[in-house]
Amino acid sequence: MNESQGNETHSQSHAECSEVLHRIYEYLDGEMQPADVARVAEHLEACGPCLHEHDLDRAVKAAVRRSSAPEHCPDQLRVQVLERITMVRLELDR
Repeated sequence: MNESQGNETHSQSHAECSEVLHRIYEYLDGEMQPADVARVAEHLEACGPCLHEHDLDRAVKAAVRRSSAPEHCPDQLRVQVLERITMVRLELDR
């Protein structure tokens, strides 16, 4: 494999990781179409860092579910939390 092919593979892999991590909560919440579920599951099997992020997100969701009263999260708070998660992920991707 020449150097440009290696860089192309890395770029494609990085793009795939970004997409998987961007949609990980859809995956965890069962909100994806079956074809997307299969694609994400296949990626997670092959990608240790993404699997680690998946496991961490799943553990956080479980801890929140166990520790919180069954109340509806205000929409504004949900937006703020999702924005912060996105910002942290972008910072980590640098």
